[in-house]
Amino acid sequence: MTRRILVGYDGTEQANRALELAMNLNLHQDSELHMAFVIQKPPEIADPVPDEMLEYLRKAGEKILSNAVSIAKRKYENSIPHLESGDPAEKLLELADKLRPDLVVLGMVKHSTSEKIIGTVSSHFLKARRYAILVVP
Repeated sequence: MTRRILVGYDGTEQANRALELAMNLNLHQDSELHMAFVIQKPPEIADPVPDEMLEYLRKAGEKILSNAVSIAKRKYENSIPHLESGDPAEKLLELADKLRPDLVVLGMVKHSTSEKIIGTVSSHFLKARRYAILVVP
């Protein structure tokens, strides 16, 4: 039985579908639903990132995660948000290594600039081969 699920959540339509699917799994009463948002520095911003930009990104991430918690609470009481900062693929995998989830659920984004079917984050988890993942279109 699935007792701990990690959902990569960024507020997109794909992330909402991934969260809905995770919530509809047959979870045990004491299961944990972890939702993670990773703050990523915009590529056009040079290092070091100004403090006011970091604060803006942090607040935006908190708002997105708050929305995820609100969605999850409709069906599932034990939801835990995580706000990370850095490269999304690396940070989500690091979080997974800490949490040891039974399943990682990710939204699938097809990148218009390539023929890749799944995005960087999903590819990173597939290459790591440490967790069961479910990629949701």
